[in-house]
Amino acid sequence: MIDFQHIMVMGAGAVGGYFGGCIAEKTESEVTLIARGAHLEALKRNGLTIRDKEGDRTVKVRAFNDPTRADVPDLILFTVKSYDTETAIKQIEPVVSERTQILTLQNGIENYPQLVQFFGTGHVMQGFCKIGAGVPEAGVVTHKAFGSITLGEQDGMLTERITEAELLFQKAQIPVRISKNITREVWLKFTWNCILNMLTAIADVTVDKIFEQKEGEQLSYRLFEEIQIIAAEEGVALTDEDGQNIIESSRELKGFETSTYQDRQKGKKMEYEAFTGALVRLAEKHNLSIPHNQTIYALLKVID
Repeated sequence: MIDFQHIMVMGAGAVGGYFGGCIAEKTESEVTLIARGAHLEALKRNGLTIRDKEGDRTVKVRAFNDPTRADVPDLILFTVKSYDTETAIKQIEPVVSERTQILTLQNGIENYPQLVQFFGTGHVMQGFCKIGAGVPEAGVVTHKAFGSITLGEQDGMLTERITEAELLFQKAQIPVRISKNITREVWLKFTWNCILNMLTAIADVTVDKIFEQKEGEQLSYRLFEEIQIIAAEEGVALTDEDGQNIIESSRELKGFETSTYQDRQKGKKMEYEAFTGALVRLAEKHNLSIPHNQTIYALLKVID
């Protein structure tokens, strides 16, 4: 029987901090946040402050920089940046027991296979989130937009671990949805990130600003067409309608700050290797040319 009573958030930044905070605040599950630096010290000293449309509220949480100092978790929300995946895997390895499940909510398409390779499919669930969040100061998480989680099994089956995770998020009042085709949905979010997360970081603007000039929209479509070709080689069908939906829905995101845009604003390392970098590697694997995306990749390397 699966019972998610002990929750560990591996990577308690904006995403992990917000979802972990909601679980700690609204459920009876015990939540441990794994963080570092000034953020960790603030969490230990004051708790986690969540700032959203409901106002400011502070949640008491357990916080460590070392997973082995916490109780063995039933569920690990794996929310580190993609460039920290390998290190984080080694950090959580000692606390992953027979009963432990890991749910990755990370960006990109390379993290889930990495986790499966290390822990096996029986321990790893794939998901993604849609959220606008940030860490404006140590110990504080702001929730600005969305805030939902989607998860599912690779074969689309409704398993006990998936339904228990869904129940946990429902108790935490986090909008949650189970997907019958999680691979395709992860690719759709990956595509959005490869286009909008990358363009906003390069142009140093919010999402809606990309479409104020026709050239921004045209470039977005060219990027999508190349991603569509790569996806097909990987067995994932992205339709022209998918591209239209991505661009039309993004046009309405007034003032929306992508994660990579925020990282550039703060002078932090950017996560482009998980997006355009992954595309470039797949293009090399399949001997394909994706000139627009390759140019984006080159520009991001220069900026970073």
